[in-house]
Amino acid sequence: MKPVIYLASDSTVQSYDPALYPQTGWGQVLIHAFFGTLSDAAAHAPGEYPSQIRVSHPATTAFSHVIRYDTDRIAIDNRAFAGRSARSFYDEGRLDDLAACLKPGDYLFLQFAHNDANASKPERYIPIEEYPNWLDLYVRTAKKAGATPVLITAITMRTFCADGSLPVSFPDYRQAMLTYAEQKHLPCIDLGELTRAYCEALGPEGTRNIFMCLNKGEYPGGPYCEGKEDNAHLQYQGALAFAGLLADGIRSCPQLRELAAYLP
Repeated sequence: MKPVIYLASDSTVQSYDPALYPQTGWGQVLIHAFFGTLSDAAAHAPGEYPSQIRVSHPATTAFSHVIRYDTDRIAIDNRAFAGRSARSFYDEGRLDDLAACLKPGDYLFLQFAHNDANASKPERYIPIEEYPNWLDLYVRTAKKAGATPVLITAITMRTFCADGSLPVSFPDYRQAMLTYAEQKHLPCIDLGELTRAYCEALGPEGTRNIFMCLNKGEYPGGPYCEGKEDNAHLQYQGALAFAGLLADGIRSCPQLRELAAYLP
């Protein structure tokens, strides 16, 4: 059977309803990287997929927001959802729901930290000293099913310093994940650093079309008609760029050679 990549994460990864365009999670467009169409996708209408990519709401989940992207060789099952941390994703039964579908040869991609670090929301918050234990819960779930867990540090936020530099986002959580992955000999893609370096090179103005920084009237008649200044969530072009960086991370990870073979 073909491998499935399951995505467990938050709003920076999730798949969005077309009515919320241009907001896009990188999990919504990652299938383009495996089909070799990331550059083509940028030039075509958002939300359109080649006929060889089949998009569906899988019947194997209790959560209606889940979107699956199938090709003949590989599939991506996007379970990411807004506002979720490793704690709340588990508490709501989302990990159990996902675990029921995992099989040998699959992958479980984990990107958390945006909500885990929010101490003002106890249903989400994970103190940094407890974070490795929560990661371990997901890792053990994947391994029990014969799947490969892949840790992914949280994407950067658009929080430039006055000198134009861009600090890494959620540094304590990023380091905790990197340390845990090293100790457990697990594949880990430092997407936080990859996206930070990419955005720092573009600069504050160059990243406005990466993140949800929208001018009033730019998208009339929709939820963003008054504009928006959001330095955490991605526009379509940003999601494509970050998915490409993730694909680069897969290619460069020795522990993911089998998965990298599915990339063009």
